Amino acid sequence: MKTSLTRILKALCVTAAVTVLSACGGASSTVDPFRPTRVIGLGDSYALATNSVVSQVAANFGQSNVISNADASARIDGLSTQIANIPGGVTSTDLVVISVGTNDLKGGMLQVDFATKVGTVVAQIQGLLGTVKHVLVMPVLDVSRTPWGRSNNFDTSATGAFNAQLLTQLSANFGSRKPNPVLYGDAGLSPISSQFLGMTYSASPVWVSPFNQYDFYTACNSCLLTASLFDTTPTTGSDTYLTTTGMQWAGNLLYNATAQGWR
Repeated sequence: MKTSLTRILKALCVTAAVTVLSACGGASSTVDPFRPTRVIGLGDSYALATNSVVSQVAANFGQSNVISNADASARIDGLSTQIANIPGGVTSTDLVVISVGTNDLKGGMLQVDFATKVGTVVAQIQGLLGTVKHVLVMPVLDVSRTPWGRSNNFDTSATGAFNAQLLTQLSANFGSRKPNPVLYGDAGLSPISSQFLGMTYSASPVWVSPFNQYDFYTACNSCLLTASLFDTTPTTGSDTYLTTTGMQWAGNLLYNATAQGWR
């Protein structure tokens, strides 16, 4: 009886030891968390080197080496030139963050052109993937909710249609790869565009959470409420792009998307 009990206890000890070793080392031995040596921004104002979504993503990775070829007025067709001018080209340890489409929408891109325009984005990503292993794509924040969009009565459905086409083509071209080298920051852990819609209104003025500020300029009995959510300086936003606070918010959400496959 004592011998049988001893055997049982020994078996339980071995099982417990294996379980502990698996919990401590088993999973981590198969995971290689991505830590970029550079973060490269491509596209528009969201991808600038400082005070941007890209700089916030880099900060969350603990990386200060940020390179940006982005331009405030950039459109999709300019991506190829931005990529060609990356200093030293790209490497396998780079993280490339792409934010583009806002200026195309502002320029009157029609819904029938969405598939072609998004196809251009996909083609540029495919070219990068010969070397780059990690590409993070940001959705367009609803242009109709910006001060520019309101003042120009911008089509309220256009941004959603563009983002839907972006999701469709990115999934079709890269979604089956394991691990997926291209993550789209508008689903799962990072629903950027839907959260943005939930925090803004089509009318003015509006108090926006979590920013705790008004979202754009509006007159009120001889006073002027600061445009704290949207950047109104012509060089960086002209009533279309977010301020530093807004960029940090969007950057945090975009960084969250990398938990779906890279960390």
